[in-house]
Amino acid sequence: MSMSDYLLEVNNLSVNFNSFKGAFDALNNISFNICKGETLSLVGESGSGKSVTAMSIMQLLPYPLASHTSESSIKFKDQEVIGITKNKIRKLRGNKISMIFQEPMTSLNPFQKVGKQINEVLLVHRGFDSKEANKKTLDLLHKVRIPQPEKKNRILSSPTFWGPASEGHDSYGTCK
Repeated sequence: MSMSDYLLEVNNLSVNFNSFKGAFDALNNISFNICKGETLSLVGESGSGKSVTAMSIMQLLPYPLASHTSESSIKFKDQEVIGITKNKIRKLRGNKISMIFQEPMTSLNPFQKVGKQINEVLLVHRGFDSKEANKKTLDLLHKVRIPQPEKKNRILSSPTFWGPASEGHDSYGTCK
């Protein structure tokens, strides 16, 4: 298989975190490849580096507190991701590369309105105008059965966003 057949290539990925106590090696020389249409699951004990690996691919680590060795390489469709400009990574994130975080209840920022967060994805990655984004956001909230989506669109994400059990949902927003 030639290098260009890979959708994602992770080679010699090492991650170091710097703190007032010194440097901490979180990952040491992780390598794997994913072809188009393949699925890879990262499985391991707590603290084994699964999230650090995924966040490295997405370039979501707290740089410059986090750093990669000069041998580290992450290529998406033959394009090096480590050190990519903010503008270029924004075009990839959420549109070409996505991550499902471990705790879905903390995926929304509790300090921003729900509608604003969903709209941002539609505006940045899908090219919607503001009116189209607002309409699509309401459609999406309706689809996943969020109670009172017109109201919930304008509030901060918090446990109250999901609605009380009396509305036919448990406290985590899943239908009974």
